[in-house]
Amino acid sequence: MDVINASDNQLHIMDHGHQQPGKWRRKCVISPALPDPVPVICATDLSYRADGNRLQTLSLYLPQTDETEALVSMPVCELPCLGTNSGCPVALVHIHGGAWRSPDVTAASIEPTVACAFATPDDTPLKVVASIDYTISPFPSAPSDSYDPRVDGHSDPAREAVHPQHLDDVLRAFEMLRSLGLSDGSYVLSGHSCGACLAFQAVLTEPAEFGLLDVCAPPTPAAVVGVNGLYDLPGLVHHLDPSHAHLEAEYRDLLTIAFGADEQVWAAGSPARFELGTTASRLRRLGGLATILLEQSPDDQLVPMNQREKLARHIIDATVFDVVEGWRCSGSHATPWEQGDMMWRSILNVLDRYRSLKPPCNTFVE
Repeated sequence: MDVINASDNQLHIMDHGHQQPGKWRRKCVISPALPDPVPVICATDLSYRADGNRLQTLSLYLPQTDETEALVSMPVCELPCLGTNSGCPVALVHIHGGAWRSPDVTAASIEPTVACAFATPDDTPLKVVASIDYTISPFPSAPSDSYDPRVDGHSDPAREAVHPQHLDDVLRAFEMLRSLGLSDGSYVLSGHSCGACLAFQAVLTEPAEFGLLDVCAPPTPAAVVGVNGLYDLPGLVHHLDPSHAHLEAEYRDLLTIAFGADEQVWAAGSPARFELGTTASRLRRLGGLATILLEQSPDDQLVPMNQREKLARHIIDATVFDVVEGWRCSGSHATPWEQGDMMWRSILNVLDRYRSLKPPCNTFVE
């Protein structure tokens, strides 16, 4: 596991108790939408907390170019190319889903999207992708690798999170990314499912609203993309439409484990229910945030369409803002990240919109 060495800003891997410098390496990533694997340069499982658990990590991906090839075997000290843009976002930061509890959905779930983004490395607007892992909640009923600390007879700190620890981890990851060069306006933030909830928790309110007093808000993203997101948590157990009513007990169970039994806590953690004045004030301060894109698959078997509608309405009610309800996603709940191409088209769309809304940003510097 990697940790930051504050003295030289290098990341380090813990290997059986011995520190070794974290280094860039080659890897091939795949997408079902592409015929061949795509070579990239990456650094995976970098810890953003000293003595952190195995899920308090993030992974970085770069397109394979002559410039990034020169980084292979070099220590990770910064996010390359962030200083070469002309006001355009050149990074993507992603927060995965998994209902706050699935051990099978990790930071690596971004790799099909990475493959699509970097399939033509000399013609991509992105220069780096970061994907954040975070401590998850217990999952007693998991089909495989179930975990219930009450009955399993052992403790697994990586799977015992209760809100707001998931968000605290995400914000700690952003602190590390900031130390590596991530800055206001330099990136697009994306999240899938509960990862979209975490993304908007991070952006639309201050950490102190969740009792997180010793961590900072993330750098301002240029755009936020939510895909098949969970935005109104009480709405997942109350007044569900007929197509999703059978999920009420499942949602109640996962929310109780991840957030506790108090439904007021669920509401307070719901981006679509944040206090309008707080959301409006926060959005006014985020002067560099140009676009919010909310993608929702009409075929999503797990998330009702009105989750997206509620967040879009909330943001529009809070302030005049560019909120786009996209229709690029189709298939089941996980299909957008499993395929990668739908996620990538959504990212390209917000980059195009950013350039149209920010006239000075009209080129990407290679």
